[in-house]
Amino acid sequence: MKALRVILIILLVIFGAYCIWMATLPSTYKVERSAVIDAPPSQVYAVVSDFKSWGDWDPWNRKDTTIKHEFGDHTQGVGAMYSWTSENSGSGTQEIVAAEENKSMETKLVFEGMGDSQTHWTFEEVPENKTKVTWDLTGEVGFFSRWQTVMMDQFVGKDYEDGLDNLKEKVESMPAPKKDYEVVITDATPMEYYAVTDDVKISEMNSDFFATRYAEIGTYLGEDAQNMNGAPMAFYNTWDEEGDMANVSVALPVTSAKPGNERIAKGTIAEGKVLKVVYLGPYEGSGEAHYAIEEYMQNNNMTLTGSPYEIYVTDPGNEPDPNKWVTEIYYPVASAEMEASLGEGKGQEGNG
Repeated sequence: MKALRVILIILLVIFGAYCIWMATLPSTYKVERSAVIDAPPSQVYAVVSDFKSWGDWDPWNRKDTTIKHEFGDHTQGVGAMYSWTSENSGSGTQEIVAAEENKSMETKLVFEGMGDSQTHWTFEEVPENKTKVTWDLTGEVGFFSRWQTVMMDQFVGKDYEDGLDNLKEKVESMPAPKKDYEVVITDATPMEYYAVTDDVKISEMNSDFFATRYAEIGTYLGEDAQNMNGAPMAFYNTWDEEGDMANVSVALPVTSAKPGNERIAKGTIAEGKVLKVVYLGPYEGSGEAHYAIEEYMQNNNMTLTGSPYEIYVTDPGNEPDPNKWVTEIYYPVASAEMEASLGEGKGQEGNG
């Protein structure tokens, strides 16, 4: 009985010492690693923000051959999600919960039976058109598990280093994005279209936003949806990066006698001059092409006369590689020279 009492006292002392030790440790942890990649932020972000590309560089995928993934309805942008199961690494889910295009991304990481963690990505442009990528893991543990906070860096730090090395290798082996875009002046091609217009947060604009609206238009048109006379489109009526809001008209060019309704508008691309750029690559990287058109407008004293629009020439369902997707970008424009030329033409016509 005395021996049992001694053992109990020893256990209580050990437990008390353990509690005192836990009280001295933080309840949160953070593991962070960075790397510089020889590519612009738009190119790096396009890879990281698409979960389907993770299989090419994710360190756990490379070292655990038993991992199996199941993807959600979409794999890019806010709301994108995938789950995994593994004989060696357990199971869990990861979801993109916040994103600022080409600048940052945040995900919620859930390990089954182990609670939640968060990962944060930042993409900082550094000299020579390179990108400093920072990837961190943060979370909180219970009181009796605080010892994990001081060990977490040893647990996953090397994996983060390997992951960034793999990401660097993948991105730097990709074709360099086109930096000098050819801006041409051409005539707009008049065509009828049906469109759904909505306000949307730029940070939440993803493939699902467009897909649901294309489906909505197709449902309204019924059999007439087969009468498409071009590729899917979108008009960007307003774009406020600072306020993180845009007004977008998702459109299908279709010939139909249907008039539209309160939700779906029927319209026509007007005749006139447009500036055009052909962009090759993932949708998330098209910002530089838009900047090129805006710079051209400014340098040539042109003004915008309508909403810029994009035509998505490549069907992602037929071409899985986003680096091969073709997007045509159009800006309706006018200038003093154009108006003067048009005025002269009308005068000559009237005198004839």
